[in-house]
Amino acid sequence: MKMIYTLPFLLRSEPEYFKQDMQLVHNCFSTLQQDQSNILIIYNQGFLEKDKLRDLLDHYKLNAEILGTGGNIGIAQARQKCFEYIWANYPEIPFIAEIHLDMIFPQNWYIPLLNHLIRSDEPCLSPGIVNSTGELHPLCKGKSLVRVPQETEKLLLLLKSLERQEMHEGFVHPVIHKSEVLKQIGGYDCRFLQGRQGYEDDSLLLGYSYYLGTSRKWKPKCCLESWVYHAALAQRITLPDIQKEFSLNLRGLTSQYGGYGLMELARIHDSEYFKFLFNETLHTLQQE
Repeated sequence: MKMIYTLPFLLRSEPEYFKQDMQLVHNCFSTLQQDQSNILIIYNQGFLEKDKLRDLLDHYKLNAEILGTGGNIGIAQARQKCFEYIWANYPEIPFIAEIHLDMIFPQNWYIPLLNHLIRSDEPCLSPGIVNSTGELHPLCKGKSLVRVPQETEKLLLLLKSLERQEMHEGFVHPVIHKSEVLKQIGGYDCRFLQGRQGYEDDSLLLGYSYYLGTSRKWKPKCCLESWVYHAALAQRITLPDIQKEFSLNLRGLTSQYGGYGLMELARIHDSEYFKFLFNETLHTLQQE
């Protein structure tokens, strides 16, 4: 066993969403069960009780362990609990994958990524992803390039057809981390990331950039030898007070890394948005 999956598990209790979420569960677990050599660590964020979640998992051939009591403590908090559990109980496992429920996985999708990580000093690596609107990330964000089949088997064939021997700059989920490097940067610092979601990935990317040294001008990469389906924001965008949660984490991110951290994110993502946030921070200081 070389890798452990981490998954914050959330089912929405509203009747209009429950059927949709159960379909996500089936699509994710039925494809993930093809990989029986790696452990899946689930953090239960609701609304199923642990016994009910275990009954659900028993329908699939997954080597799964359940953490959490069913409360939605947030993405960063749940993932950090998973990381700390792995570091305490599986310190010998070299790789940790972050996955989501709205994903569909080809068999052995992770092998090209592990091969690259083993022979490089990259701290993390992602595959390419196809989202629900047919965008191909990181190749072409904001433009639909393929028609996404409804049938899982046809979707898996589409993912296979996209494979190419290329590496591109960019960051998406799923992502595979080198466990030891992730531990060195501390994972998610939830003293700062107090919101339930938003900017948690950016905090990790800054941690990696500073770990490697800013003079290197590192950027995360995607290995296009592997493609995964990720609907993207299929669930959590509907949760209440989402803008408040994002604002909490933005404030925490800025408190943790400061204005220079925002400029570093502008470089990493080639993003005007983070330049805007930097200028807003300066403007606020000048008004005080």
